[in-house]
Amino acid sequence: MTPENTAADEDQEEPPVLDMRLVPAALGCWAATLIALTLGWRAGVVLAVLAVLGAIGAWVGLLWAMAHRRERWRVVAVVGTATMLLGAGFGAAAAWREHHVQVHPLRESVGRNVTVVAEISDDAKQIRAGSFGGERRWILRAGLREFGNGAHRIHAGGALVVLAAGEEWAELAPGQVVRFRGTVSEPLRADLTVATLRASTEPERIGAPPWWQRLATGVRADLAEAAARALPADAAGLLPALVVGDTAALSTEVRDAFEIAGLQHLCVVSGANFTILLTALLGLSRILTAGPRTRAATAAGAVVVFVILARPDPSVLRAAAMGSVTVLALLTGRRKQALPALCGAVIGLLAVAPELAVSAGFALSVLATAGLILLAPSWADWLRERGWWRVPAEILAVSAAAFVVTLPLMVALSGRVSLVAVAANALVAPVVGVITVIGAVGAVVACLWVDAAVWVLWCARPPLWWLLGVAEYAAALPGAAVTVQSGTAAGLIAAALMVVLVAALRWSRTRRILAVVCLGIAVVLVPVRLWHPGWPPAGWVLAMCDVGQGDALALAVAPGAAVVVDVGPDPRPIRRCLDRLRVARVPLLVLTHPHADHIDGLAGALHGRTVDAIATAPGETRRPTCPTPTLGSQPRPAETLPRVTSRLPTACVRSASTETTTTESVGTHDHSGDGVRRVVDLAEGAGIPLIELHQGHVLRFGATELDVLAPGERAPGSLELDDANDRSLVVRARTALGTVLLTGDIEDESQRKMMRGNDIRADVLKVPHHGSRTTTAEFLRAVRPRLALISSGTDNTFGHPHPDVIGVLTALGATIARTDLDGDVIVLGSATEQRMVKSRRLPPPTPRSRRALRCRGRRDPMREALQEGADTALPHLCAADEPRFRGPRRSRRSPYVGSPRERTPCGASGSR
Repeated sequence: MTPENTAADEDQEEPPVLDMRLVPAALGCWAATLIALTLGWRAGVVLAVLAVLGAIGAWVGLLWAMAHRRERWRVVAVVGTATMLLGAGFGAAAAWREHHVQVHPLRESVGRNVTVVAEISDDAKQIRAGSFGGERRWILRAGLREFGNGAHRIHAGGALVVLAAGEEWAELAPGQVVRFRGTVSEPLRADLTVATLRASTEPERIGAPPWWQRLATGVRADLAEAAARALPADAAGLLPALVVGDTAALSTEVRDAFEIAGLQHLCVVSGANFTILLTALLGLSRILTAGPRTRAATAAGAVVVFVILARPDPSVLRAAAMGSVTVLALLTGRRKQALPALCGAVIGLLAVAPELAVSAGFALSVLATAGLILLAPSWADWLRERGWWRVPAEILAVSAAAFVVTLPLMVALSGRVSLVAVAANALVAPVVGVITVIGAVGAVVACLWVDAAVWVLWCARPPLWWLLGVAEYAAALPGAAVTVQSGTAAGLIAAALMVVLVAALRWSRTRRILAVVCLGIAVVLVPVRLWHPGWPPAGWVLAMCDVGQGDALALAVAPGAAVVVDVGPDPRPIRRCLDRLRVARVPLLVLTHPHADHIDGLAGALHGRTVDAIATAPGETRRPTCPTPTLGSQPRPAETLPRVTSRLPTACVRSASTETTTTESVGTHDHSGDGVRRVVDLAEGAGIPLIELHQGHVLRFGATELDVLAPGERAPGSLELDDANDRSLVVRARTALGTVLLTGDIEDESQRKMMRGNDIRADVLKVPHHGSRTTTAEFLRAVRPRLALISSGTDNTFGHPHPDVIGVLTALGATIARTDLDGDVIVLGSATEQRMVKSRRLPPPTPRSRRALRCRGRRDPMREALQEGADTALPHLCAADEPRFRGPRRSRRSPYVGSPRERTPCGASGSR
């Protein structure tokens, strides 16, 4: 062997040395932009000045290192100088843009209704938790062109967030210029958004979108049509989401399963989409013996086309950059080049779109790509050294690396950890690429001939079946996802644990110890969770589901059957709660009153269950009052419904086979017809009759008897939603626990009516109105419960439950259970001995967690902006706690959720 060959072999055996020189620059640019956007433009200017001073110091250090020929210090000084200069530039640029946003003339119109001309920049995204009713609500991003009132017009640019209702908004394509009127509010986030607009009119289209946006819209529509014809419903909704990020037809069940299984990143345009497509395209180019320049040009053209199809917003540009870097790392195997490419992509993206600095998706993409570059190759090599085949080793290494580096951020953001994410991602990895390629080919063919595209997409049936099956079964496993404390501190703790774990795994002894510990835990916990999951406890009688800021309760009436009272604001929590309770049949589902936090989860309660009837108060569904229903003594399956409901007048029952009655209800109906239609449509679609209950009705289900105490038989003269709380159905249930009083959201007026000449004492009380201060002390003393149940959302901004209510209940000696602290609560036992089982236990609220109470009486424009409804997992801040904004980040809610007599902690009327 020649000396040259020996030297070459030694070079090949040397471990790769990563080029880290651009890492400080990328982190510095990111940090400078983040500080300027979140702390304000003044902080950005100060940071830029300090960075310039730091650059001068680093330059002096560079001169010293060059004079003394200190090579290592010279490299450090060069990197430090570049980092400081770039940080100063990015900090100053972000401060300049943030200052322009702060002094934007539209900010002077906060709280006013203005006419706006804007260009839609992204597809409308449906808000998953809307207000009471069926009218879907949307959130859109747009670029401002002009605004004003009457003849006064101001031409100005800037980013807008639009909250709107109506299908007209969903049909708008990016690039479409529209004119509409809307109420101006402060922005939701510190991401260079000028304002949030709540649209009050339909959009008026001005011209047409650019040709390339029209072409992209057509391709997406053709792909969705071909998928609907070729695939089952769930698969047809999933395919466009996997290929081009179109989630319009993605079902809630699939979305929830993917979130629990840790596969939710597949349903949005991410770097994985670009990685798969570019890898396939470059492989095909190599097979066709195309030259390097041709392959590079082809890849660049494919990226541009795909960006247009997936909509060229900052998140898609971020995905394109991360995917291209991942391809560089995986195809070349040269991490030394991939890491500088990643850092360069970060710097370039922040220069083009500074708002990405505060984007969780951007952070997750960067972290996942860094994990693929830094951790996955060495982990795959370690597995291959121990006998693994190359493909399984790389799949598992990639899944584990992405999970480890993104876990801290996921904990900080959502507080949810999917314990099956690594396994689920490893199992679906082989088919995701196949589905993406087939979908991309189908999209191209659909542009030419939809019928041919149907046959192409039919080939995606087997891999989609596997993907959906893995997601479904992984999500159904007991303990598939665990909930932990969220927030910055929790994220930092998780990051520290991951660092310690990765470092400890470098030693074989530590790996053996951890393997033994994990095996022991699995041997003990897996059989217990599978065969004795412990939830619900045997003999449970009453369950209060944690549905956030809303109500949902279940009364067990037979094995696998329960009467459900209210369903919360979102289909997902109530569906999960009833699934965990193993409720397969609901003989009666009661909707106490038409507010979003009590009825918007109806679809979740109906999913996968037999529901015999849905009951409302008189007039709420525009129907006349009904006589006492006799629904029998046992829960009845759907096929017996005609026999059960035959005793009711046809005007009082509505099923899938009946048309809307023309009988007029008593009084005027001022509440949302869309809301009524939503409930009725869901009932009709499932073939479930709607009935009305009022005072005097008595219903028996086995040993459980329900006595309706309110409201009266006659529908009120006005059915305005602001008065709906006092129209709540109040039901007294006689159960094995004793008497249970379910009160809906009745307020002081209805409480006083119930106390007149009635004995309303009860062993268990569902405290009215989430424990708000509209619950009187006299009512609580009249009931004198031993157990008080309060359903309220964690850190809700309404101050529920009110301290005075808690004080009265405590003075009465009642045991208090709260969903915001205890999660799902189950009550079992007997009238003489009641026991509670809770799904979690949080410490009592601290002054910090009750920060909303400090804002009482202050105007909150952000609540006004978001009261059209949206789902949220973000913490709630009041104006007093966030000096950065006049209108803070806020939990999104419906306008139809409270009483005009109660002011919320931040000043908006009404409460859930």
